[in-house]
Amino acid sequence: MDISALPDGDFDTGSFRDPASRVFHRDGTVFRALSDTGLAAWRALRTAAPYESWVDSGRLIASEEVATDRGIVLQHEKIPFWSYPYEWSFSMLRDAALLQLELLEEALAAGLNIKDATPYNIQFVGSSPIFIDVGSFEKYESGEPWLGYRQFCQQFLYPLLLRSHAGVPFQPLLRGSLDGISAPTAREFLRSRRSLKPGVLADVVLPARAGDKTGARSIRSELSSAGFDERIILANVRRLQRTIGKLEWSPDGSTWSEYSTCEHVAGHRSLKTEFVLRAAAQRRHGLIWDLGANDGHFARSVADHADTVVAIDGDEATVETLYSSLRHEGPTNVLPLVMNLSDPSPGLGWRGAERKSLGDRTRPGLTLMLAVLHHLVISANLPLRSVVSWLASLDSAVVLEWVPLDDPMSQQLSTNKRRNEIHADYDETSLRRYLDESFTIISEQPLDARRLFHLVPAT
Repeated sequence: MDISALPDGDFDTGSFRDPASRVFHRDGTVFRALSDTGLAAWRALRTAAPYESWVDSGRLIASEEVATDRGIVLQHEKIPFWSYPYEWSFSMLRDAALLQLELLEEALAAGLNIKDATPYNIQFVGSSPIFIDVGSFEKYESGEPWLGYRQFCQQFLYPLLLRSHAGVPFQPLLRGSLDGISAPTAREFLRSRRSLKPGVLADVVLPARAGDKTGARSIRSELSSAGFDERIILANVRRLQRTIGKLEWSPDGSTWSEYSTCEHVAGHRSLKTEFVLRAAAQRRHGLIWDLGANDGHFARSVADHADTVVAIDGDEATVETLYSSLRHEGPTNVLPLVMNLSDPSPGLGWRGAERKSLGDRTRPGLTLMLAVLHHLVISANLPLRSVVSWLASLDSAVVLEWVPLDDPMSQQLSTNKRRNEIHADYDETSLRRYLDESFTIISEQPLDARRLFHLVPAT
């Protein structure tokens, strides 16, 4: 198939970097168009010994050949919600890195190679990572070096080293550059005694010193002529597995990671849970968003009423703890993500569409927004009407918690603000007026001075 002859508008906006393998959508189904080279590589993968075990274990996306008007294409299982590494916690990125190395090790043993090494080829289904880019596999050619090593370092290893050894959050750095963190940048964060830690000297300091001294020389040719083969790749892969497997990040307790244990919050939890469950049980949901998910209590509560629950919180310590808990205890359909709701993930990359904004991904059937509104209006100074308008744009049912200005948590948030520095319409009367513009109130529940609303889009 000549993929280059197909209109760009047919393809997913994030699928263009591999000319032999591009993704497109039809009626909610995900397909992959392959060039003749791509089809041959896919069939080599499909007949390789580990393929079935990869799919059965959930490590590789399920795919099948389908005859269409485009010729032979692959049909993939659908990922419930697309996320990106700048939205993952430390352990999520570490688990994705270990999956990448594990698959490469097993692929080499089967005569295959993975030609790139980017976390954008991995997604999470609930709390489990899965490799999605079957187009990355190809037959291994004897003497071929691991050309994905640099990419692996910039997008997997360096972010993990910075978080583990220097306490530097990697999410803003990955969001700032889709190519990841360069070796010179990583070295600046890992100077002094940190340079002696495993993985830093060999994978950060020496590559940073080398810089661009290679010029236009062919790295592929030089490594091949030097006898670089799969044994050296495997040794490097196993060394990285040991290094990454030992990396840890133990987040300090934060205000919001301990928020759910506060007396005035814990006292409302049972009433809130009952209200949320009544709203969630109205119908089966493909996707529920829990915005400001904190410890994940409500995300877990509604998990039986949805195919997938995305639990978003701006506090990485909270998300890290939740992810670890989900991996060990479940439920398996909750995906935790790190994101500041007042500055959510925008469209990034080529034409701002290579990585989609939060609002341009799969929309929820139900949105939980519990004890979040006052943070957005008081802390982030977002206009109340604008927040309600954004909620309405999701076209989903909503469970919204109203926290008045005289509530202890609102008072804490406004400690260093004068009253005239908070939007004057932050009151329940204005909130109801704005809700009436876009929603129908199905039910309400008072929680002392606070109030819960179950909303559906107005018809």
